[in-house]
Amino acid sequence: MTEPDHPQKAHFSGIFHRASETYDAVGVDFFAPLAAQVVARADLSAGDSVLDLGCGRGAALFAAADAVGPSGHALGVDLAPGMVERTALDAERRGLTQVRVQLGDADQPPAHAGGWDAVLAAFVLFFLPDPVATATRVREVLRPGGRFVLSTFDVSDVRWKVVEAAVSPFWPPTNEPSHPATKSHFSSTAAVEELLAEAGFVDVDTVLVEHVSVYRDVQQWLDWTWSAGARVIWERVPEADLEAAQAAAYDVVAGLVEPDGMLRERFAVRLHRAVGP
Repeated sequence: MTEPDHPQKAHFSGIFHRASETYDAVGVDFFAPLAAQVVARADLSAGDSVLDLGCGRGAALFAAADAVGPSGHALGVDLAPGMVERTALDAERRGLTQVRVQLGDADQPPAHAGGWDAVLAAFVLFFLPDPVATATRVREVLRPGGRFVLSTFDVSDVRWKVVEAAVSPFWPPTNEPSHPATKSHFSSTAAVEELLAEAGFVDVDTVLVEHVSVYRDVQQWLDWTWSAGARVIWERVPEADLEAAQAAAYDVVAGLVEPDGMLRERFAVRLHRAVGP
């Protein structure tokens, strides 16, 4: 069995393992539309081979499988056992014979005979301890001219900063890593493109898109946070304080409800594409 070989990877793989049962399954349309855009940027054709790093519950993996067709090959790897188990079952139910899902570390992308035509990493690279080294290893498993497509977050919706302000007083001092999406490598489009160039890629370019997540009420938003990477904000709270922390967040999020009764969170997302020389 693949085990995390770094505390940061162990921390986040545990979070996503515990989220796997409800991940992308609480009625919030987030992963599928953004994954479709990642796959579109990979320019996949029938018969291609594609590797999806940190495949989660298969949003990008299944879109890629549709693009490469039965004659292609799509492999999803994830370090969270719950994600692998559930996504493999989903692939079987869908009859996707071109799909395999296996426990694996995105930091150590598996090789493919002749090199992968494309490697995908949707909201993954910033969870890894040395993203330049990871990107370099991705380049090494691509065929010449193969595409590496990844997504990262750009500026956040400032209205939603009230959540961290409400919950952070409940966080004890800790050495555990927080969500790393704003590390220096990911602080700007230019920084990510520099990372990819340092890893040896060419023809690096980025498209910026906006996605709006819609929550029908505060409870659905809360369910969403538990089901995805945002779960980290709750797992940092001691169990004895969790009810109070959620109540504090509930109150401030209720203040964001729009006149039609819905909540909307806007995400600016970067879609990066790089080519292996």
